Amino acid sequence: MAQKIEVMVAGLGGQGLLITGRLLAEAAMSQYKHVLYFPNYGPQMRGGESECTVILSDEEIGSPAVYHPISAIVMGPAALTQLEERVKAGGTIFVDSSVIPAKVSREDVEVFYIPATKAAIELGGRQVANLILLGAYIEATKAVSLELVEEAMERKLKGSRGEVHVPLNKKALREGAKLAANPQKPSSISP
Repeated sequence: MAQKIEVMVAGLGGQGLLITGRLLAEAAMSQYKHVLYFPNYGPQMRGGESECTVILSDEEIGSPAVYHPISAIVMGPAALTQLEERVKAGGTIFVDSSVIPAKVSREDVEVFYIPATKAAIELGGRQVANLILLGAYIEATKAVSLELVEEAMERKLKGSRGEVHVPLNKKALREGAKLAANPQKPSSISP
């Protein structure tokens, strides 16, 4: 049976959402026959609604439009409001519980409340919250391996100013995987 994975990453511009989707797509290119990365954002440089769709498939991808994704990674309250009802029944939602106080009301999806922003600050850089959520997504779904994402990150940043951030980025991915492996119950989560 052919495998097809769809994930939407949504929140505000400047949170690293597009990088998250792109890293996932680049990492998946060695594992899947077809990979699609489709960014969608407004004219604002930072702060406006932003999202991307990533589709990983062993069969041809007919369209980049996905209204009901299998999974969603959510980094903003408005994005949660928008995507909560759209994720397919039986799907998975990853919520940055540090910045989103609301809880998912649906019972037909699995929800991971990951305090990504809080954990990122504790690691030394708020800007890696997106990578913590990506690590959680990878751990929970096994869409690709963490090693493939780390290799894609190293290739992307090699020789650039961002290369110095690779160790912190890897720590963030691993921290996210650890948080997903030991998820918190909604009642025990504090922002």
